[in-house]
Amino acid sequence: MEELFRNYTAAFDALNGNAIASLYRLPCAISDADGVQTYTEKSALVAKFSANCKTMESIGYQKALFNILDRQELSSEEMVVNIAWRVVTGRSNIDFRSLYLCHQINHAWLIFSANVYQGSFGKTK
Repeated sequence: MEELFRNYTAAFDALNGNAIASLYRLPCAISDADGVQTYTEKSALVAKFSANCKTMESIGYQKALFNILDRQELSSEEMVVNIAWRVVTGRSNIDFRSLYLCHQINHAWLIFSANVYQGSFGKTK
């Protein structure tokens, strides 16, 4: 699971919408600042993340850090993962959290759904 999110972070650090989209399975669902959306075509997902990357570049994006807060195995091919994120820009840090439902397909973990919500980077009890 860590490998999936290391790759996800590397794709964001490269500001590469295509690489980010390749870590999702289709169909997929995302709830974030852009609203609640479902995707059935990779081209639409690439367009979404390419636009996000342009926005991040415009705010001085430098890197992202993640902290896996919790994970729950639903089956050998499904896992729920709660992650704290910190986006480092030239002027500040942006902290938030995301709840992911991930599926293992052909021995690789992919994101099926992502729900972004407010939260800090550190662990809470």
